[in-house]
Amino acid sequence: MDDFGLPLLVADLRDDLSRFHLLHYGDRLDGFLISGHNSGTHWLRFMLSSAIAEHLGLPKPVHSSGPQSDIYIGHARHRRKFPQAPRIGSSHHMPSRLVALLGALRIVRLAPVVLLVRDIPDSLISYFFKWREAKQLGPLDAYVARPPSPRGVDLWWFIRFFNRWGALKRTFPEAVLVVRYEDVERDPELWVRRIWAHWGVDLEDADVAAAMAVSSRAVVAARLDPDYGEDIAPDRQARRAVQYSARDGELLERRLRQHLRHDFGYAGDFAADGRSRRPVTAPGQGDAAAAA
Repeated sequence: MDDFGLPLLVADLRDDLSRFHLLHYGDRLDGFLISGHNSGTHWLRFMLSSAIAEHLGLPKPVHSSGPQSDIYIGHARHRRKFPQAPRIGSSHHMPSRLVALLGALRIVRLAPVVLLVRDIPDSLISYFFKWREAKQLGPLDAYVARPPSPRGVDLWWFIRFFNRWGALKRTFPEAVLVVRYEDVERDPELWVRRIWAHWGVDLEDADVAAAMAVSSRAVVAARLDPDYGEDIAPDRQARRAVQYSARDGELLERRLRQHLRHDFGYAGDFAADGRSRRPVTAPGQGDAAAAA
């Protein structure tokens, strides 16, 4: 068994003493969109933003990335261009475990949270592919085998993200809506409606149609902000050429089994040979933009 008790303790202590984003901004917002890295955040946000713009008769977002993509759903501290729209804060926030403790004592409450997650091995390799050069992540096998660290995004980050949010979901079962990327792929209309309902907005059919009009990978790629630079819809053939080795898969499976306490229904999805156990999506269901 991996013996990483002290490094994990240091990382957890750092977050427990500093991660109070939900409480700091909670009384200023109508809700949060919290997502794991490389879990389809831009894609989902583009659909949700297009839906609320249609619902309120406001301009739809021009770009799927960059500053113009977050005019409706963006960082909690950013001013909103349209104050009549619900204020939804978006981040990859890792909550302090003290928030769950305070919630259990009924000292604090949460604004409605939508938690977007994705199968960890898929998110991890997507993050690696996207940032391997810019962040000098090194070879894939070394990246997968990294020991825990207080900083940086790696397997340990995803494990801790799932565990902390799983604990918070247990404390605030009604406030936290867990949304799995793979489920949104299968039925985006259902989840766009469900997410906005969680934030207190009942969408009309025309609103959902506006979201579906920008739901394809082709549209997301065509509407990227050319000045932004971040590639949120990478070439699929190039991405699929980067694969875990059998040894990487075995290490991933072992560490997930040992350390992941809240799996959000993903348990058993990943095999030791480095391949997902989930069935291949049916034609038309795998067209989402999944990078960021």
